[in-house]
Amino acid sequence: MNNSYLIGVIAAVAAGVTFNLGMVAQKVAVMRLPTEAGLMHQLVRNPLWMAGFALQFLVGMPLNLLAQAKIGPALLPGLMAAGLIVLAIGAVRLAGESLSLADVAGILLIIAAITFFGLSQLAVDMQAIDLWQPAFLLRLAIFTLIVAGLSVACHLAQRTAPRMRGVLRTLDAGLLYAQSNLWLGVLMGLIARWGTGQLTARDLLLAGIATGIVSAGSMLGIVETQRAFQVGEATKLVPIQNVPGQILPIIAYFAVFALSPSTPAALPLAALGILLVLAGAALLARRQTALN
Repeated sequence: MNNSYLIGVIAAVAAGVTFNLGMVAQKVAVMRLPTEAGLMHQLVRNPLWMAGFALQFLVGMPLNLLAQAKIGPALLPGLMAAGLIVLAIGAVRLAGESLSLADVAGILLIIAAITFFGLSQLAVDMQAIDLWQPAFLLRLAIFTLIVAGLSVACHLAQRTAPRMRGVLRTLDAGLLYAQSNLWLGVLMGLIARWGTGQLTARDLLLAGIATGIVSAGSMLGIVETQRAFQVGEATKLVPIQNVPGQILPIIAYFAVFALSPSTPAALPLAALGILLVLAGAALLARRQTALN
């Protein structure tokens, strides 16, 4: 094992641990709020919540980028999923959450699923994508509208389903983050064009749209996550939030980018990952619903 690869592995695991420690800090901060009114207004003034947020974006994000540079995107999700173990321990010890055998099984299934997704190597080289191809833009627009529709559906459904409120809110957050990540890929492709001096006026228009979707998706995802924490346990909700973020990129690989699998094993690995992540999420959702 060469030093560069070892650094990448350590950075990936550290990034996963950091992101999930940040989640635990945010969950504890939400639990300690004196009232539910003005949730985000209270949280942005809360030192513990801000510390968790800073841990994710000021420490976790650079570690994530370092890991991507050293080992690439294929192994990264599986290594980062190790952070879910830290989430489980932290939520039980610090937030007083319960953890049953079903919860452990659900978390392990999702960790295994994320590992299979990484091994499938269904990665997209955005620099090789023709962003102005009419067929691509049409597929991207349809996919974006469908994901936005699912997000709105989750948001509306949680109003009439109190027992499922935490699960639906965390799924909504996952959909928002997945949408944000898709358009972040488009934005990175445009930035690469800018780096080679090929950026045009219409590229700037698309960059503006991408920036708006990325920003809105990230901010709304953060808000929905905190609202989910008000009514549910982090040990169930955070792994469930991974479901849209793992499945939608696989769908986008084929439905939006119209790419073929890079290896013969890619499609079976991705299909197995989808089955495992859905099984794990079902276990955790059932437990969360029972608690509510």
